[in-house]
Amino acid sequence: MPAATKNILRKVKSIGFGIIAGIIICELVLRIYNPSPSAIRNGKLLLPANQKKIFTNNWINKLDKKIHYSRNSLGFRGPELPSGTADLLSIITVGGSTTECKFLSDSCTWPSRLYEKLHHENPAVWLNNAGIDGHTTFGHILMIKEYVLKIKPRYILLMTGVNDVELDQPDEFDRMNEMKINTSSVKLFLKSLVNHTELGRSFLTYYQLRVSYKKGLIHREINLNELIDNPVPDSIIAKKMDHQTPYLHAYRQRIEQIITTCRQAGITPVLITQPSLYGSYADPVTHLLIGNKWITKDPNGVNCSLMGKILEVYNDVLRSFSQKVPVIDLAMQMPKNSAYFYDFTHVTNAGAEKIADILFSELRKFIFYPDKQNQ
Repeated sequence: MPAATKNILRKVKSIGFGIIAGIIICELVLRIYNPSPSAIRNGKLLLPANQKKIFTNNWINKLDKKIHYSRNSLGFRGPELPSGTADLLSIITVGGSTTECKFLSDSCTWPSRLYEKLHHENPAVWLNNAGIDGHTTFGHILMIKEYVLKIKPRYILLMTGVNDVELDQPDEFDRMNEMKINTSSVKLFLKSLVNHTELGRSFLTYYQLRVSYKKGLIHREINLNELIDNPVPDSIIAKKMDHQTPYLHAYRQRIEQIITTCRQAGITPVLITQPSLYGSYADPVTHLLIGNKWITKDPNGVNCSLMGKILEVYNDVLRSFSQKVPVIDLAMQMPKNSAYFYDFTHVTNAGAEKIADILFSELRKFIFYPDKQNQ
């Protein structure tokens, strides 16, 4: 073998060994400390408990500069579960980022503000926030089965919808619960393989954040004045709406599973439709017509009006259960006002307060005064 070829092979081997050594070192470091740990690992939902953080917000001007974030011993946001719970009117909120309110301080989230209002009327109320940023109904099912059922609250408040759009199988946030290596395809094999490593899970989390960013679901402040108009042809609207049918069917099945699971445990589920800034309207703050505004630079031409129509059919799924369980139509009652949102779906402190006001008005009717509601 020529000397030049040997040198090339020697360099390739050195590079290969260096890459492998680097991967091993990264994996060991992440196992010792991962700044963004996965909430789902080896088939189990792992909630970070007993956490207290104060971080500085330099990217969302509508929110507080200092954000106080904590999780109690249950892994939830809220007060500890008191002893002697026989007469406790316990409530747990379940949802994704719009429930967790990750970038609002503990006392400013809508679950916290709702708790204060309910507790003021009835001191026996205990409410905790079990929302997890990025979770879909797949993750909600895990949350309910692995954590909430053990507590057996009287009510579960489920706000869902936006993360389930066009979803008929777990996304990357939810898929990280796969324990076995999936050999049904090369793609699923690689995904399930990397899910067994901290480095792989970190990569998939980053990948999902990139996907969410492109969909407009990531936490970033939206300046409506900077959005350009993007009218969508009726043909594309009709095609996009027809495309939702199989996803809506799968979504309905997951909601039915959640309702059945709760009822079998003696828990009353309360469904809450998803509010947003999507739709066709004039924003009261900027006085802009929002309907044709681009959500993101999507080659398929999705704008606020079309996304509003899409989200509404998912909200309609929740509304269709109103004869079986309580449904609060927050999407209809929450004003579309940019003062209440810092992007299309995530709320400001004022938005959280408004949500709490609406939910308090609706919840107290059947939580505190069920007899009057039926009159």
